[in-house]
Amino acid sequence: MTANDVVALVAIVAVALVISVWVAARHLSATRQTKAQLTSGTEYRALAEEFRRLSDLAVTSQEHVDLRLTELSVQVDSLRAQLEQMQHILKEVE
Repeated sequence: MTANDVVALVAIVAVALVISVWVAARHLSATRQTKAQLTSGTEYRALAEEFRRLSDLAVTSQEHVDLRLTELSVQVDSLRAQLEQMQHILKEVE
């Protein structure tokens, strides 16, 4: 390997390193800009408001389901009591 080959190799590595650093810096810059636009923009606020609305809707739906389950539980208990009465009457009739 001659001195010219070594210089060429060092130059190629240096250019590759500079290009890599430049690409990484551009990527980080673009990521920061996008994040800043998203968090400060009206789109972010609209999305956050929509998520809040959906979570409130989910909570309300869950409360309705809980109420309905309670009603069904009361009905099942009532039916169970009636069934026990019928069984008791049938046993007395036998």
